Amino acid sequence: MHTRLCACVALCLVLFGGWSQGLAKETAGSEIEDLKKQITLMEEQMRMLRRKVDQLVAKPAVAPAAEKPAAVAEEEKFKRLEEKVDAAVAATKKTFWSQFNPALTLGIDTIGAYRSRNQGFNPGDGSGGRDDGRAFSNRPAGADFNLRSAELFITADVDPFTKAYGVLNASADAAGNDEATLTLEEAAIVTTRLPYNLTVRGGRFFADFGTLAHRHDPELPFVDRPPSLDAFVGGESQTNGVEVSWLAPTPFYLKMTGAVGNKLGGDTVDGVSAGQSRPIKGLTYLGRLLTYFDINDDHNIEIGGSIAETPDADDVSAPPTGRFERRLIGVDFKYRWYPLGRGLRQNLTLAGEWLYDVGEADPVNGGRRIDVFGNPVRQGAHGGYVYGEYRLSKQWRPGFRFDYFQLQSEPLLVTNPGTGLFGSTGNATGHRTDNRTWSPYLTWMPSEFQRVRFQYNRADRGNANDVNEFFLQWTVFLGSHGHGFLERD
Repeated sequence: MHTRLCACVALCLVLFGGWSQGLAKETAGSEIEDLKKQITLMEEQMRMLRRKVDQLVAKPAVAPAAEKPAAVAEEEKFKRLEEKVDAAVAATKKTFWSQFNPALTLGIDTIGAYRSRNQGFNPGDGSGGRDDGRAFSNRPAGADFNLRSAELFITADVDPFTKAYGVLNASADAAGNDEATLTLEEAAIVTTRLPYNLTVRGGRFFADFGTLAHRHDPELPFVDRPPSLDAFVGGESQTNGVEVSWLAPTPFYLKMTGAVGNKLGGDTVDGVSAGQSRPIKGLTYLGRLLTYFDINDDHNIEIGGSIAETPDADDVSAPPTGRFERRLIGVDFKYRWYPLGRGLRQNLTLAGEWLYDVGEADPVNGGRRIDVFGNPVRQGAHGGYVYGEYRLSKQWRPGFRFDYFQLQSEPLLVTNPGTGLFGSTGNATGHRTDNRTWSPYLTWMPSEFQRVRFQYNRADRGNANDVNEFFLQWTVFLGSHGHGFLERD
């Protein structure tokens, strides 16, 4: 029994040993197969890397851009810049079918007004009373409606070097039975491609004098032109002549303008009739300097200075006196608060202009200036205006203007304080020539092409009746809108 048990155990050991050897052989064979697969995969990867290296070696070597000499890099930069400039110039020389068609704009400006009484000055030269030279002074007292302006603006390119424009204006005058009279306000040629930032303008134009004198009536920020401009400039700064402007190559905006013409606005020349040529000294010479700069992103300011001088306006048939006939000096400013992101809806404008007029000729009355005793005299007068306008929204803009000026000639007669009759009392002091006007106004703009404005004037004249005026203005623009409302005025 014991012997059989031992034999069974021995047989089991033999069988187990054989199974274990077979299992070991099977495991070793599996590991070898895995190693063979990995070696084959690595050999394939090596062959791929070798092919890539051969391809890179076969390509020609390229020097890095950084190793280029600095001079060569700068030359290539200038070459690319010249190509861009040539492309821009070529684009400007392209001609389109509609390029030379004129742009047309028609502005219609109609006004309803109420005036408490007539108003006039006595110039003191024996001619009696006259109106005050303002746009509405010849309208009758009481309620009134009139077509202040129907203005046609035409502009177009003449060729790649010049452009031209013209302004035709028709206005109804109470003195002419309210018949609209057509006048040519401007007809000028302007260069567009002169070197050195130069621009030349010639013909009939509104000279660059001050801030409001060269703007047309529908473009004003209030209904009427400031009375001081009517007294010293004669309204708009119209002249016939030539003007040269230069934009200085400075880091800030600086523009210089010089002009020569036969007049300035409604200026009159003593002793020279309309049918005669003026002497060289009888022409009016103008100059203006304007600068603009940003205080910061929300605030900016413009400052300008202007001068107009007529050296000697004596008649050509008489020996010249050698005295300058008239000099007008002006200083103006315009401050804007124009916040980023809100400028089209809310902003503030403060602007003003101061004028000093000195000489022998009276540009409003004509003839020589006279003193309180009626004697010809060379003397000065000053005046100006200031206004502020706040834009509450895109449509509503309230504002206020104050205007002050002196007469160029001292009146012999003044308004009687008891009866209120102007030109009925002797001017005992010679100092009653101050003229003040207070003007609150409100502008409503339903769109950029339409505007409605209400304005009240309280005019206090030292030599005339005080007057209250109410205006309701309705202005629209048709067409290209090239001469329409100024957005940042």
